[in-house]
Amino acid sequence: MITDPSELDDLLPRIMSDYNARQRFFADHRLPEYEVLEELELEGRNLALFLTLTCVTNHIHNESGESKKTDGTDGLWHVCADLYQRHQWVYHPEQLVDDDRRDELDELFQSLDLMNSRDPDWWYRNAKALYEYWDSDPRDLLSEPNASSATTTTGSFDAPAIEQAVEANDFPALSGEKIRPLWLRLMHEEVHELERIEEVHIPVDYHIVGMTNRLRGDESTFDPYEEADRETLRRFWHLVCQRNGLVPVQVDKPLWLLNKYWDNGGRVYVAETLREIRSN
Repeated sequence: MITDPSELDDLLPRIMSDYNARQRFFADHRLPEYEVLEELELEGRNLALFLTLTCVTNHIHNESGESKKTDGTDGLWHVCADLYQRHQWVYHPEQLVDDDRRDELDELFQSLDLMNSRDPDWWYRNAKALYEYWDSDPRDLLSEPNASSATTTTGSFDAPAIEQAVEANDFPALSGEKIRPLWLRLMHEEVHELERIEEVHIPVDYHIVGMTNRLRGDESTFDPYEEADRETLRRFWHLVCQRNGLVPVQVDKPLWLLNKYWDNGGRVYVAETLREIRSN
């Protein structure tokens, strides 16, 4: 769709502005996490733990090989909200780990179609790391990312320092290249503002790859299942956002929505916005 590379520098800020104002296409399309968060009305540690568990379980299903559905009443965010309302102990590391409820966790997750065999193991290991080093509270991980090491605590509420801590400890899924930036964005928005959030790369997934290909006019250019292509797009979007004074993890939101609803308003919105740019 973009015929001149410079058009992206005009298009992206407009997209971000419309998204933030919830105008045009974005008046009718919203990310599933925000709908659920408004319904739950969680605060403090409970909010941080809910976001953390949901992010940990937001990955490709190891049986189907497909990304988990995240929207709708049968999507991940609503499933995790229902889980929180019925089994809050799952979300609290001190109850899960200290009370040794691992077998109960396995049994519970087996009853949920959206979860798979990796989910109870990965969440238990995340909960154990939080329990052992951060007083069972993700907010402490944000404020004291080096609490698990012998080094002096530095980098309080600093996004790159928190990234390093997550990568250095046993945080399966949360430490991944897709989920880590998504989790940091939600922590930044919903729990506590983070320094240097602009240095965190865009969480490249199927929708970000797909939207990049659509903007290029070639839907086969980049492969969402090829790590080399995903890394290329992390660098690409970092440079584009840096050039335009935008934050990659924030730009992720409208791009994700545009690709997901491409045939339900996304295509028309981008085409109209490009026409406006070209007419000026």
